[in-house]
Amino acid sequence: MTGSQFQTLSVGLRQIAADIPLSWGRIQNNQYDAELENVCNIFEVMSLPELESFISQFDNAHKMYYKRRWYSVRLADCDEYLFYKHRNVEHNPNPFDKVWDIKINGMLCFDIKSTRIPVNSDFVFPSALKDTQRLIEWYYDNQSNGVRYSMNNRLFLVHHSIYSPGREVLLRCAWGTKNVVFSRFVQNASQIHFHSYQGYTAGIIFLVETERNVLNYYIDGLDTELQTVR
Repeated sequence: MTGSQFQTLSVGLRQIAADIPLSWGRIQNNQYDAELENVCNIFEVMSLPELESFISQFDNAHKMYYKRRWYSVRLADCDEYLFYKHRNVEHNPNPFDKVWDIKINGMLCFDIKSTRIPVNSDFVFPSALKDTQRLIEWYYDNQSNGVRYSMNNRLFLVHHSIYSPGREVLLRCAWGTKNVVFSRFVQNASQIHFHSYQGYTAGIIFLVETERNVLNYYIDGLDTELQTVR
């Protein structure tokens, strides 16, 4: 992705964020994904209207799932770009490789996962900031069992709104804040204390809306409290 492509896609994603369901409606699954493959390649669909034209014959449950799936794919493209635009970060040229998305300083590889504090669990904010080892293990242990299942180094981007949980989708489009935070992460990668689980390296970045339109962040292993973007 080029800078110009990022600008166009990131603006478009933010404009339609309110139209994207907060929930998948069901866990990511092979059956729904296989049905979508019969009508389009989700990785080649670049706009919501285009997607809606492909999925018009499906019921509402499928449509909600596909919108959330497509939105997550495109958000991941933008998140990854904000990392690999840095000279010391390499982007995996194979988009279907599950092992890694970015490689920092020629050696530190991560598969980037955008997520939230798990609902219906005992993880709550702000105590989750201090319970990151257990949270990481939860993410690994509760991942989809379908074709997306993999074990690798992970960097989890956790979005959380104290103001309103329903604004989580909007937080995923906070490109200005993400640009600053991801740049700091890349610049300090060699100093960050990462976690280990089953032989894999994992890290977490929290993006937290403390009040409406006020976004703070916390790079686990580097920060000791929520940080503001200056």
